[in-house]
Amino acid sequence: MSKSKTEKMRDLNRRQFLQRSALAAAGVAIVPRRLPGNAFFYVQGSASPKRVVICGAGLAGMVAGYELSQLGHNVTILEARMRPGGRAHTLREPFSDGLYAEAGAARIPDNHDLTLKYIKLFDVPLEPMYPTRSQAVRLDGGQRRLVGPEGFTEALGQNFGSELGGNPTRWSKIKGGTDLFPKAFAERLADKIHYSAPVVRIEQDANSARAVFLHGGSPQTISADHVLCALPFSTLRRVELPTNFSARKRDIIQKLQYDSVSRVYLQAKTRFWEEKGLSGFAFTNEAVEIWQPTWSQPGPRGILMTYARPGEAERIASLKESERISSTLTQLDGIFPGLRENFEGGTSKVWMEDEWSRGAWSFVGPRDFVTASQAEGRIHFAGEHLSPFFSWMQGALQSGLHAVKEINEAA
Repeated sequence: MSKSKTEKMRDLNRRQFLQRSALAAAGVAIVPRRLPGNAFFYVQGSASPKRVVICGAGLAGMVAGYELSQLGHNVTILEARMRPGGRAHTLREPFSDGLYAEAGAARIPDNHDLTLKYIKLFDVPLEPMYPTRSQAVRLDGGQRRLVGPEGFTEALGQNFGSELGGNPTRWSKIKGGTDLFPKAFAERLADKIHYSAPVVRIEQDANSARAVFLHGGSPQTISADHVLCALPFSTLRRVELPTNFSARKRDIIQKLQYDSVSRVYLQAKTRFWEEKGLSGFAFTNEAVEIWQPTWSQPGPRGILMTYARPGEAERIASLKESERISSTLTQLDGIFPGLRENFEGGTSKVWMEDEWSRGAWSFVGPRDFVTASQAEGRIHFAGEHLSPFFSWMQGALQSGLHAVKEINEAA
């Protein structure tokens, strides 16, 4: 008997969790050590400062740029977008009244030490991820059930791996939006970041490395001692790479698959569900999470959003924007009756459509981890796909710090 789409999606998420667990058990995870004054890794300042070009201003590239600068190196960051953060991105439009919702990274568990260290270092405010005084809706048992917040996280743990379960109070989010986190790095690296500067070619020889990027549509070249590729492999494979890269590294870059995530957002003129004692959080038969990201934000209006992983995310991606909104409105009105009458507008985010991501997250796997992570000459690599904490901000930060150590200690 063939498996349903939901069963396949749950199998995929469990497999991801097991991969991460296997890698950690194998001892591949980087052992934290102190880095002076800031996060982890004991790294001494270099006696000979290096010129380093970082491709990508996501969190992996930003933490690497920040720490390399702290160690005395000369850093330049090239970012294709007009903003920092990559998949740590907050949507503020087209919402009213200053409301916002997360397009990417949102949750922070209490054991993600690197993430919490930098949040504390930069005085980025936190608040609870989940409301505690109202009920969530669970439909995954075949019938509608009202549960406390622990019932919601229990559903996550049962479907996506135990790391997403546990006491809901162990989860926090950034007050004001996740994008405040990469912006905190950017404020400290402002003169080192070049936006709207997509890298199209990377070169190297025995003495230097070079990145060719577009500026105003025209190619420009910047030389350095080392280049750090902090790009998803899904976009790095569109960059022309040095011919002396190993065949296996090229094969990993070309074939690494990224998971699909789709989110749909609906703005309502009132948070009528709260009057019924509902939090706006729910878990569906299709293993789709529903969040109310505005529960801690001021104003009468509210946003309900869906968070669909592989299996359901592709179905949403196949629809036109208007169809995504209308089908989600029908779905959520069945869970929160009255939404249609209060609906004001919506939008969606499909990460497979994002030009500079082409997917939500990935992991190279235990077999390819060492090869994928190691430098190719003067070219280094970082990103959540190169960490046991793939799909998390923690993974991007950890891989970025590994690259810092590698570059700082390079001859």
